[in-house]
Amino acid sequence: MDNNASPVDIVENKIIVEKPKMKKIKIRAALILVAAILGLLLIISIYGYFTAKSFMPSISSLQDTGSKLSTAFQSQDLATAKTEAKTLEEQLNNLDSSYQKIRWISIIPIIGNYTKDGQHALNAGKSLVKALDSLIVSVSPYADLLGFKTAEATPSGQTPKIQSIEDRIVYMAQTLDKISPDLDKIGSEMAEAQKELNMIKDSRYPEKIAGKNIRSKITSIKSTVSESAQLLTQAKPLIKLLPDLLGNPNAKTYMILFQNDAELRPTGGFMTAYAFMKVTKGKIELLSSYDIYDLDARFNKKVPAPDAIKKYLNETYLNLRNSNMSPDFKVSMDTFSKYYNDIPGMIRPDGIIAIDTQLPVEILKVIGPIGVGGWGNFSANIDARCDCPQVVYALEEIADRPSSTIKAGRKAVLGPLMHSMMANAMGSPKHLWPKLLNVALESIKQKHLLFYFFEDKTQQVAEDFNAAGRITPTAFDYLHVNDANLGGAKTDMFITREVEQEIETTNGVVTKTVSISYNNPYKGSNCNLEAGQLCLNGTYRDYIRLLVPKGSTLISVVGSEVKETVVEDLDKTVFEAFFTMRPQSSSKIVFKYTLPSLDLSTYKLMIQKQPGTPTIKHTIILNGNETIVELDQDKELILN
Repeated sequence: MDNNASPVDIVENKIIVEKPKMKKIKIRAALILVAAILGLLLIISIYGYFTAKSFMPSISSLQDTGSKLSTAFQSQDLATAKTEAKTLEEQLNNLDSSYQKIRWISIIPIIGNYTKDGQHALNAGKSLVKALDSLIVSVSPYADLLGFKTAEATPSGQTPKIQSIEDRIVYMAQTLDKISPDLDKIGSEMAEAQKELNMIKDSRYPEKIAGKNIRSKITSIKSTVSESAQLLTQAKPLIKLLPDLLGNPNAKTYMILFQNDAELRPTGGFMTAYAFMKVTKGKIELLSSYDIYDLDARFNKKVPAPDAIKKYLNETYLNLRNSNMSPDFKVSMDTFSKYYNDIPGMIRPDGIIAIDTQLPVEILKVIGPIGVGGWGNFSANIDARCDCPQVVYALEEIADRPSSTIKAGRKAVLGPLMHSMMANAMGSPKHLWPKLLNVALESIKQKHLLFYFFEDKTQQVAEDFNAAGRITPTAFDYLHVNDANLGGAKTDMFITREVEQEIETTNGVVTKTVSISYNNPYKGSNCNLEAGQLCLNGTYRDYIRLLVPKGSTLISVVGSEVKETVVEDLDKTVFEAFFTMRPQSSSKIVFKYTLPSLDLSTYKLMIQKQPGTPTIKHTIILNGNETIVELDQDKELILN
């Protein structure tokens, strides 16, 4: 074929020679088409830019209203919050109406995704505002208990019907079940908002634009809505059940179990005393209180003691005061209540509420010092004798100082103290009510207040709300450090702890080194009991257990004074050890082990706090990257 011949195409076995002129026409047509497309995209971009720019005043107004709404909630002004929520709803609807002008752009590849995201954000915003409206309506009857100001004023010359926190609790017990439809509505709107936000891909957006964080802001908003929806899911069954828990329609009786965290035990502290509380349609009546040793005196069964009690306390048979040896509060209370119910003539409660010293400390911080008839004065002020709150030292002195002048059954001070605190709290000024409510919620979160119920439905609600002290099942990495002070006086008052987790991954094998450091800088007590001395700070005797993912393999333990053991319990592998530590000294115990095969493509770690412990610093090092966590509650982490 001639190399100078025109290009050819073969069509139906015929050779067609394309003329140069026709070729130029096709190229020109293609260029015109490309230019037209580019021009169209340019027009769309210009249109989108100026249309989007026209939205800026509306977006600015939305941000301003949102800021006012946030300020209203922070200042607990429900009336203003309601007004701003209404304004926000109107602004969102107006912006949504204007946004429809560019909605057609969503059909265009790439750029259309951002248009769709804008619509998802608007839809989510409208759902959230509806949820907020329903929430405001729901909480309005209880606004004063929560510390919110309302627009409603008491008519001149009339006395408010609800004058005390006790009246408000009674009112809440009788009316709270009526807000269930509102909760369902709020939940539905929150779920819809979450669904819309989940349609927005964070990765589609740059980390920053003009120095402002973009992607992290989107991630944060999605996370906040998700956490709020989860909290509502947990709270809904609790709110629905609260009237029943508050004795409406049928009265409830609860055992209050005092766990002394100065002598730390697996579920929060040595079980020192107990009392009974009756709740009838919100009215609380404290009944009698007793020393735990009185209960043991009534318990005449010879049940073999747990191995640790035999080994470190040299007790052959179980005393009920030592029945909380499982780190899982429900498992411990199953044991305790099983044998308690065998004692004839005892009150049969509907549940057990465990508290430690931190709850009265926090209550006294709110209501101030109180006097308890026959027992003295109590406050949250720091006492130099122990560098701890005065109420803590006073309780230890009453319970443990040898003296012929202190009455028998003195550990039963729990009842009179609670009665005085409750009387003062119930009569406290209105502005203190939300602070007291917050004390209760924080105490639950930090595990200074635990619940156990005999009715399965109620127990499940407590567990869903993470108020039952359960050891949580996980499919990823897990750690729970559990200390038991066995014969080491009240030394936990003086000890601080720190935990370091070093995690290394090599060829798919995860090796962990967990180091727990203990420090007691205080001088030891004079423990001459015959001379009437108060023995608080003595030689610490710690039975320590590490709960880790089931199937973990122990490599070594350094710092234990006994041969370490490995067992399985609560669907975990448990490493057990023991050490002692004198006052004005420090100790460290180090566990090294490998994890079983887990899905750690995203490294997730659950750390569960031991009840009764203060905030403990955890330093986590994953392949050289450090994360510091102040563990004041159970925390689930994603490590980088």
